[in-house]
Amino acid sequence: MTSDVMEFVNGEIRNRAGQTFMDHVEIYNCSQWDTYKSAIRFEKAVTAHSKISNCAVHNGLGWGLNIKNSANIVMEGNVFYDFKPVGIAVDYSKNITLDGNVLLRVLERTSIEADGMFEDKRGGFAICSYFDSSSQCTDLKIMNNIAVGVTFSGFIVPGDSCGAQNSKAFYNNVAHSNAGTLGGYGALVYPRRGSDQSTCYEASNFAAYKNYYMGAWGFFAS
Repeated sequence: MTSDVMEFVNGEIRNRAGQTFMDHVEIYNCSQWDTYKSAIRFEKAVTAHSKISNCAVHNGLGWGLNIKNSANIVMEGNVFYDFKPVGIAVDYSKNITLDGNVLLRVLERTSIEADGMFEDKRGGFAICSYFDSSSQCTDLKIMNNIAVGVTFSGFIVPGDSCGAQNSKAFYNNVAHSNAGTLGGYGALVYPRRGSDQSTCYEASNFAAYKNYYMGAWGFFAS
């Protein structure tokens, strides 16, 4: 976990900024089930830049990556494999780049039994969607990623504003072989709250195949 903290030392307030750089590292058997404590977690890390690249993160009991209330983070060229029920989540954050990552095998939880009265939140790349925080997410770049074998939807992401120039909010991603209970979509692209997307939004260069339901899905008023 990386975070910024405030502490009192000898009557003085001191701020400490967390920062992480990892390259070619394997992370195995991390993340806790039924919590938001993922294998890699950034929470309230807003000051310094962090980057995780070319890492293999796999076989956890819970989420793969959770970025919340954070900023200035790059995730590039990583492989995430075997998590549940969310692979990669971003919420309440800004200046986040997810570029060239591969996410495989995100399964539904088996630790919750609700006899059909409860539908679990789940998915691959859950971008500002798990806590419905899209109005507080800015400067996102979700590009060149692949989601494979994911429950519900490979991507749940906000779109671009129509006609945006050189925006990479959701660009050049691929989703395939996704299924799951009441799901199996390539991407669910939704309009960001509190923006001009209430009338028009778009996504570009997206490819989907072998998904149980639609490749690209949206049912929002816009």
